[in-house]
Amino acid sequence: MGRLHLDTAVRRDGERLVADLSRDWEIWGPNGGYVSAVALRAAGAVVPEGHRPATLSVQYVGVGGFGETECRVVPVKQGRSAWLLNVELAQAGKVFLQAQVWTTSRTDGPVTAEAVMPEVPGHETLLTFEEHARRHYGDQAPPPHVFWSNFDGKPLKWQPFDGPRQPGPAQLSEWFRFRGFQPGDDPFLDFGRAVILLDTLIWPTHHRGLPEAPDYIAPSLDLTVWFHDPPGAAEWLLVDGVADTARAGLIHGHSRLWTEDGRLVATGGSNLLHTPRR
Repeated sequence: MGRLHLDTAVRRDGERLVADLSRDWEIWGPNGGYVSAVALRAAGAVVPEGHRPATLSVQYVGVGGFGETECRVVPVKQGRSAWLLNVELAQAGKVFLQAQVWTTSRTDGPVTAEAVMPEVPGHETLLTFEEHARRHYGDQAPPPHVFWSNFDGKPLKWQPFDGPRQPGPAQLSEWFRFRGFQPGDDPFLDFGRAVILLDTLIWPTHHRGLPEAPDYIAPSLDLTVWFHDPPGAAEWLLVDGVADTARAGLIHGHSRLWTEDGRLVATGGSNLLHTPRR
């Protein structure tokens, strides 16, 4: 676990770009945020040096498998300071993700900071999910799902898995750290952390606003992320999100991602499709 820099890597294979999707990021198949982070890195392998991500728009058109994946990247616009690229991820000739990525090399322009980080306890004062579980269950603490083993997570409020639900607003504020992350100087990898968190946490945000555990699932249809400030050396990231509406088979949520020192890393949102369990 804790191999994001390796598990999202893209390599040249002759004329092709390929990635190897890892089972360590499994939720209903390869996690949507994870494969979106791979698509982002594929775009980064094509743009000129000095570019960074500006916007990522993803459509999940299928469910991929694990193993070798072809990354098809086509520049649509190649401006002096901004590029737009179409990205497809495909296996056995079948596309399961399509995305558009804007990148830029621009560094000048206005600087404002109207967004303010929520006032929440710092991560150093909180317990991780695993520490809460060990305190509550002792040696009988259930192991985390393989996907969550890639993170250290610290909730502001924790409740037992098997106890009575304490429903509240469909809001989430939690700290996360990617285990073993090595950002280096690649902004496409660095922002991959934001992509995974902003995609993944809409469902649990919706989940906590329900009076009873849902009898349905809700796969993501899409994801859009606007990138603001690379997290860089920041290890712990605060996700502050809300699943603010659900109707006519769609569940919507959006979140902001912050560093410990109050920098806004990225903003993102997605629509999820209500799907009865089979």
